[in-house]
Parts: sequence; C-alpha cells; structure tokens
Amino acid sequence: MYEELVGSKKSNFKKYLLFGVIAAVIVALVVTAIILVTKKEDSPDAQPSTDESLINLEDILFGRLQAKRFNGTWISDTQIIYRDLEGGVILYDAAKNQKHSILGIENVELAEGFKFDLSSDQRYLLVAREYRKIFRHSFLARYDIVDLQDGNKIYPITINGDIALLNLAIWSPTGHSIAFVFRNNVYYKESPMAREIPITTDGSQSIYNGVPDWVNEEEVFSTNTALWFSKDGKYLSYIRFDDTNTPRMKFPVYGLPGIEEFQYPHELLLYYPKTGTKNPEVKLFQVDIPATVTLQTPKRHEIMPPLSLVNEKNDHLITAIGWSSNNQLVSVWKNRIQNHAIIQSCDINNQCLQIFESNLEATGGWLELFTEPIFNKNGTLMTLILSQDQGNDAGGYRHVTVLSTLTNQQYALTRGKFVVQEIFKWDPETNFIFYSANTETDSQALHIYAVNAARGSKSICLTCTLKYEKKQTYFSAQFSKKGNYVIISAAGPHIPQIDLFEWNTTNNSVQLKHLMVWESNSDLKTYLNYKNLPQIHHHEIKLSHGFTSKVSMMIPPNADLSGKRKYPVLVDVYGGPNSYGVTDSFSLDWGSYFTGNQSIIYVKIDGRGSGLRGDKLLFQIYKRLGTVEIEDQIETMEKLTEQFPYLDKNRTAIWGWSYGGYASALSLAKDDKKVFKCAASVAPVTDWTLYDSIYTERFMRLPTLEDNKVGYENSRLTALGEKFRNRKYMLVHGTLDDNVHYQQSMMLARVLERDDILFKQATYPDEDHGLAGVRPHLYHMLGRFFSNCFNGRDVV
Repeated sequence: MYEELVGSKKSNFKKYLLFGVIAAVIVALVVTAIILVTKKEDSPDAQPSTDESLINLEDILFGRLQAKRFNGTWISDTQIIYRDLEGGVILYDAAKNQKHSILGIENVELAEGFKFDLSSDQRYLLVAREYRKIFRHSFLARYDIVDLQDGNKIYPITINGDIALLNLAIWSPTGHSIAFVFRNNVYYKESPMAREIPITTDGSQSIYNGVPDWVNEEEVFSTNTALWFSKDGKYLSYIRFDDTNTPRMKFPVYGLPGIEEFQYPHELLLYYPKTGTKNPEVKLFQVDIPATVTLQTPKRHEIMPPLSLVNEKNDHLITAIGWSSNNQLVSVWKNRIQNHAIIQSCDINNQCLQIFESNLEATGGWLELFTEPIFNKNGTLMTLILSQDQGNDAGGYRHVTVLSTLTNQQYALTRGKFVVQEIFKWDPETNFIFYSANTETDSQALHIYAVNAARGSKSICLTCTLKYEKKQTYFSAQFSKKGNYVIISAAGPHIPQIDLFEWNTTNNSVQLKHLMVWESNSDLKTYLNYKNLPQIHHHEIKLSHGFTSKVSMMIPPNADLSGKRKYPVLVDVYGGPNSYGVTDSFSLDWGSYFTGNQSIIYVKIDGRGSGLRGDKLLFQIYKRLGTVEIEDQIETMEKLTEQFPYLDKNRTAIWGWSYGGYASALSLAKDDKKVFKCAASVAPVTDWTLYDSIYTERFMRLPTLEDNKVGYENSRLTALGEKFRNRKYMLVHGTLDDNVHYQQSMMLARVLERDDILFKQATYPDEDHGLAGVRPHLYHMLGRFFSNCFNGRDVV
C-alpha cells in the first residue's frame, strides 16, 4: 500500500487523497442542507423536539459541545509550545510566567502547518504541513525547518535535493540534529543544512523501518513512531517490520460519480495479518550516530530477540522501547499470543541482559505492556504497570511496580483494589513517581497521585482536594520533562477546566501551587447555560453469576421518574476486553442529543471483561469473546427494567460500533427473552478469524485444534443467522474500512439474505472505519430506525 500513498507509476492514490479532500469540502458545504432536508423528512417518524433549550443534532455535527483540551506540549523543564487563536506559534515559560511568539502568521504556507517542534537548543522550529493521512496515527507530510536566529530562513527537508513527503521527522534530544523516515527508510541529518545520511535502504511497500506497519501501529504502538534517540543523542534505535510474507487485503475504491478515471473501480492493497496467518517479522537495531557521521555510512547492529521467544515462524512481538541511560536500551518482547514477556537490557556493545523472564507471565489471561518504561535518575530502576495479586481471592489489580534493570528484583509501590491507568513521570531529584488511578470506592473516577519510589511509601492524591465551581473527579495530567510543573485537566463529570500548577515536596509529601487557568472553556459554559442538559445517574446491578455490572443512565431533562411515564431505552455498547464506558469523563455526543430530543434514556453497561475493576472480572472474557460480555448486557438490561419503573421494557434497543457492533448484534441474537426489541451494528466484527492477529490472539489465542478453535467457532456471529429472523436489525459499514473490513458485514449479510431473513442495511462507499464523511446521514438514519422501533413501526 505504501507506493500507492507516495505516488508510484503503478498507482494514482494521490488522486484518491485529492478526491478525499474534495469529498470533505463537499460534505462541509452541504451538511447544513442535509441536516435541514433530512430533519424535515424525518419529522413524521422521529418527531424531534422543537425546544431550543435542548441539544440539537447540529450541535453535535459542528462540534459546538466539544470542550477545548490542552493545546500545548512540554518541550523542556519549564516551557510549553502551543498555537494561539490567530494561529501563531507561542513559547510559554512557566518559571518566568512569560510568553513570546516564535512564528507568526506572516508566512501563509508555514501558518498552514499542523505540527510544530522546537529543536533541543531552541534555534530551529520543525513545521509539518500538507497532511496526508495513511492509517489511524500515521501520515505523510512536508517538513520545513525554520532558523529562528537567522530571519526565519527556511530549510525544507529534502532527499537528494528534492522536497519530499516524509513519514516522520524527530529532533535529537540534544543540539539540532534530526532523524526522519522517507519511503520507509530512516535518514539522519547532523544539522538542518547537512546532507542526509541513509541509515536504511531496504524500505519498500512491505518493509517498514522506523515507522510501524498497519497492525503494529494499530494494536501495539498507537503512534507513527518506531525510532528512539538515546538520552544524549549519540545512538538511535529503530524497529524494522517485514510484511513481505504477510497476506494482503484488497479494497475497491469506487471514486466520485462522473469521473472518467473511475469507470472501473480502483484497488488498494494492505498487508493485514488475520488470526492464524503470517505475522510481520520484527527486528530491533541500534545505530552509532558519531561513527555513522564520520563514515557517512551507517554503523549499526541488530539486537537479537530473547532465545526463548524465537521459533521457526519468527512471530514474536516487540511492544515497548526505552533508553534507561545514554548507552543502555531496554526492550519488551512478547510471544505471539501475548501471555509471556521478557524485558531485555542491551548496551551499545550489544551485551544483553534478560530480566524478569519467569515473572512476566499471565495465567488465564494476557499481558498488556505497551507503554515505554520510565526510569530513575541513573537508569538502574524502571517502573511499569503490572498486575499484583491483592489476596483474599480478590485477584490481580494493575499497580505501579518498580523493577531493577540489573537484577531480577521487583516490588509493587501501590496496593489495593483499584487500577493504575498511567505512569507520567519519575522525578530524578525527589524520587517521586506520578501516576493516575481510580479508587477502591469509585472505579469511574480518575485521580492524579504521587508516591515516593522507596519501598513501602504511601501514595498522595494530588487532585482529590482541588476546588472547582462544581466537584470534578476525572483528571489527566501532562508533566514538564524534569521541572516542577504540571498541566492538570479536570475532565469531568462537569465542563473541563485546564490549570497550570507548580508542585513541590516538603516532609516527603507533594503539594500543588496553582499558577494559572490555562483553559476555562468559558464559551462552552456560556453556550450550555442556555441548554437543558440530560442528567447522568450511576448504578450497580448484581448479576446472577455473582459479579456486578456498572451502569450509567443518561436521563432526559425534566424527566418524570415516578413511573407514571415510561421512557424508551437505548443501550450504547462497546464491550471489548479491558474497555469501559462508565466513567466520570465529560462528554456530550449523539447519545446526549438523542436522549433529550427524543426523550429516551441512554444507557451504558460495563460487565464481565471490562476494565477498571481488576483481572478477576477482566479475564472472564479470555478465550471466549462474544459470551459473558453479551450475557451481562442482556441480564443487566432485564434487571434495570425490573428495578426502575420509568424504563419501558417494551421499547428497548441496543447499538454499537466496531466491537460494539459485534456486541449489539450478538445481544439481539442471543436474547431469547427478547429483552431488546431491535439492534443496530456499525462496522461490526462478525467472525474473529477475519480480524487482525495481534488484537484477536491476545484474547482468543490461536484458531487451531490444538489451541482455541472451539472458542472461535462459538464466537462467530455468522453462525447465528436464524436468530435474526423476525427481529429488527440494522447493519452499517463503509467499504474502505481498513480496520474492520467490509467483508465482515458482507459475510453476515450473505447468511441473512440466503436464508430470507429481512434486515435493514446501509453501505457507505469509500468510507473508512470512522464514517467521518457521512455522519449526518448516519445519525439521521439511526435516529429514524430507533424512533420507528420505539413507536412500533416496521423498521424493515
């Protein structure tokens, strides 16, 4: 697929990108007309409220209800780079409480940039522009280097003197050297004016150097980056992904109407390993930068994988990389099914030490370990989030764990029946580790904590006592690199507010000093003052198997909860392993609109297999996707209608997207009591053998007789076609979905159509997994489908 993106002679994918831009513009221009026309058409069925105090669909489609998030990036111990409202690039110093412009909007082309990074010495600004999406996180862009000390002179990054679209460009942590990736090859420049040195030359459509291929980007790294400088910038590590023997998936591209070029559909190819097929082969390399510059040719060596993970298929994974010091690289390796990991530490002479081989194993579940380790000052200790048994049959909970990089020793810093979500920082001077976690009494909350790395230290909650206009319980944080500054975002349940704090230590404790409000979201507050918003109610439902489901119910404004009036219920399900929908995070979305405008109650349910409540609940789903998480949606809904008299048990529906589309369809198919009256699936998985290997095998292992073939067969939605007979079901998918392929929906449609089972279906040509270009149509269609369902009309 790579050559098509950069424009080979065999492909016209650049035209697809252009058509995508044209289509987006067309959508933007006509979206208002679409909304107005469709609203008029829908009114006999949907009967939307005319109350202007309620959220309307335009609010959702135009992003009016989206809270502003932190718009900056820490680039040093005290400095934040961000863009102001006019589009200028600003540098703010928290220690001095000063800001100054480093790039104005005079240069129109540079002002169109979407990504800005300062070199370590702050002389040069790297500007990325001409964005062209590849996958979820990856893109092509033109990169210009602006000399801030020489009249903003511009140095485009070139290949052999020609301006090129790059996969990636990153500064060295010292000085102003830079590494970048062009056509899947890694290059290095000692300075913006220096000639580029190729580090690799074998990059191709199927070989990725320094950037992940599709499956590793999507399921492992969640970024477009697979290269890392050492702390002093003298060494560079990168991963090579070889998809040569990985099967390819074909996608038709239909194009725009009336374009002669699309008289015949075009075709895109994507390397995509499905369950049980050949995985990409991964290799890890180290590059000696000073020697490479001297020789003008790469001096590198391969870091070999741990022998116990090597097999004839070479299907092991690399899931995390980090430099513990200037000359020591730590890497996390896993077996294919991801229940065994080895951490390896290698120096620049390729002398490696394997640590924690025996301790990093999951029994009856899987290992995560996808985040970069964080190290202490001298690199002898690192911290990861690992599961720790809490005793008394409580099972494991994920906690801050300190591990030695020299020996096989580790200890848990945190303990309790709560889950640590993220480790932000290990401060080198105070020895405090900062992290986020929920609480034993409130799994839907998320607070910021500090704990000294010494064994036996007690954690300090930094956000539990922060004061706001309304109580906030859901937080995120961005810490400065080594300084004592932190941006804390109070992200819910009320309108988010972003503040800058300084933190200090006294008597082995950490205190926050408020410096400024970075973003108050005052415009959103003002707008919502004129809106009558739904209310969120949280509940816990005890289920027959002994576990408890967590429930959030979005209640229409001014609802009568006495039971005199009964409201339709729409469940929004995702349900995938370690996912969760019931949190205190602020969000106003289509569900918020539908709740108020249609006077329905919008429900989310977290049952077995969900995150935030420990491994015992989480691993219930292991090797049996499509079973317990579906049972809990059905039973919880049944108990809700029994417990709350204002819920109308005769008007219930469920819908979901991606895994949620799979879960909603299964909930309808397995619902023998007909708790749900109708269901809609957007981009659903219907057969796990058709989905990617790294995600699926983590939870289901291999689809072989020796392993879990039975589990795969039992999870197959396409085997339950007869269960849809005389049920109200809608199936939605985009044909250019690179994640959950259109093939998935076609397999289910084929089963239903061959058996003469009626259902409603919508196909979106050339739309990917997010269906971004057709959201007005999608939401109107879903609204009409559920409105007809709730009103007893024939939706098929």
